[in-house]
Amino acid sequence: MATRRELRASLAGAHAGVHWPHLGRAQKRLLIAGIVMWVGAFLPWLLIFGHSLRAAPLAVSWALWAGLMTLAGASVRWRGVATLSALLGGGGALYLAGWQMTKLADTCLSAQCLPGPGVLLLTLAGGAAVVQAFVLFRDRRGA
Repeated sequence: MATRRELRASLAGAHAGVHWPHLGRAQKRLLIAGIVMWVGAFLPWLLIFGHSLRAAPLAVSWALWAGLMTLAGASVRWRGVATLSALLGGGGALYLAGWQMTKLADTCLSAQCLPGPGVLLLTLAGGAAVVQAFVLFRDRRGA
């Protein structure tokens, strides 16, 4: 008589022994980058004259979207979808952070106006997601 584990394995098919991360370390790094994007969306984005300013609600929603796209890339089994998702999420985060920094430089060009921790986290996480997208793309032949 078959055990419960054997029955589950036979019903699950070929993917019974496959666990996350499906595509290696790059998916773990995408998970971390997506979570950091979400944290950065809620931190202050600007430091002006010692006061912190948060992002507008629409900018926060775009930052959350970028984090969600990156998290989607961290969870799927298909390398092409993971690569595209990481590239879109990381590129969106980098674009949003770059736009915010250019607006800051146009408005106030002094040592009193600095990008806040939210924009810096968004920049670092977006860069990490784009790098991991290239890692996933480069390793596609090895899979």
